[in-house]
Amino acid sequence: MTNQKKKHKANEKIIRMVLAICAAIVLWLYINGSSIDLVTQDLSSIPVTFTNLNVLESKGLTLNDSRSYYVNLRVRGTEKNLDKLDPTEISAQVDLKDIDEAGNYNPEIVVQGLSNSVILEEIKPATLSLQVDRFNDKDFPVTVNTDGKPADDNAVVSAITDEKVTIDGTNEDFAKVKSVVAVVNVQGLTEDSVQYATVKAYDENGNIITGLDIEPRAVQVNIVIGKTKTVKIKAPATSGDVATGYKVTGVRVTPDNKLIGGKASALSAISELSVENVSVSGATTNVTKEVKLKLPDGVYFMDGGDTVTVTVTVEEEVEKSYTVDAIETRNIGSGLAVSKIQDSSVVVKIKGTASELSKIKGTDISAWIDLSGKAAGKYDIPIQVKIPAGTLESVSPDKTSVTLN
Repeated sequence: MTNQKKKHKANEKIIRMVLAICAAIVLWLYINGSSIDLVTQDLSSIPVTFTNLNVLESKGLTLNDSRSYYVNLRVRGTEKNLDKLDPTEISAQVDLKDIDEAGNYNPEIVVQGLSNSVILEEIKPATLSLQVDRFNDKDFPVTVNTDGKPADDNAVVSAITDEKVTIDGTNEDFAKVKSVVAVVNVQGLTEDSVQYATVKAYDENGNIITGLDIEPRAVQVNIVIGKTKTVKIKAPATSGDVATGYKVTGVRVTPDNKLIGGKASALSAISELSVENVSVSGATTNVTKEVKLKLPDGVYFMDGGDTVTVTVTVEEEVEKSYTVDAIETRNIGSGLAVSKIQDSSVVVKIKGTASELSKIKGTDISAWIDLSGKAAGKYDIPIQVKIPAGTLESVSPDKTSVTLN
């Protein structure tokens, strides 16, 4: 009897559990509806937030793109439960705590704030494409620009700062910076002054770059007011010898003048600028050299450059022969005359560069014999020659026979 009672109680317990489960199912179906009643709904532009961004930055890293990210969600549920959704309570999160190095990452997006009665079917995109850069600081020189015009025909002969600024950012930020500029107002200035000017960073298109952390934000600018003057640059001498068979044919300075500025007393002492000698030792071709010019203290270059280009022209020497069709007779004694001269023409060989020799004609060369002090008789007289350029190599014949009567 006892066993039958125990078995009867166990059966009753099982029956109660089955009834409870059935009641729960009926209650869920009553609240949520059957699977046949499930529908889908799209939720657009759910903002993505980044968690542990401070952890990323503590590692010296940063996201290289500060733009906002959004995802679209597709959820499934009963119309009743979908109507209860509040998009403002739904968030999409990306955790950055496990990123330890700069590089490209595709972290998973986790959706928070959805009710358990709604099924998340799809996230677009499911991951983000993120580029993480290492955060650095870099020093930049500051260029000073002026605004306005000094008084009394004066000029700003110098406006500079000795300070540099430090920009905190990524390598991509630094690549955008073409220049860092401070602008000072010089309108109506009559004497030197010191101003503090705010600095701004500009890209290659001249646009201001915002969002950069620049320190200091302002720099001290020293402004010098004076006069200007244009001076010639003297072509330098050459040093050393070119290779055998070559010759220096010219020295050119580009530009050949410079605009300088300073106090009037300092400018009056400068009439021209000199350039250091340029070595041509062993040269067989043109020699070009960038040469830095020097100015006295208190005098400045106004055109933004302190260098000139020196070009030394080096040419190979060649030989060329010219025929002179007439030999002059000079300094014939009184009462005498040339009755006979053996040679009526002479061949002259000249050594020079091709550019020199191309300009010479036979008629440019003079050939003569000097009969000074000669009495009547027959003589062998050296033939003398004058050439306009190059080096005289030979005269053929070098002398001629002449008879005086």
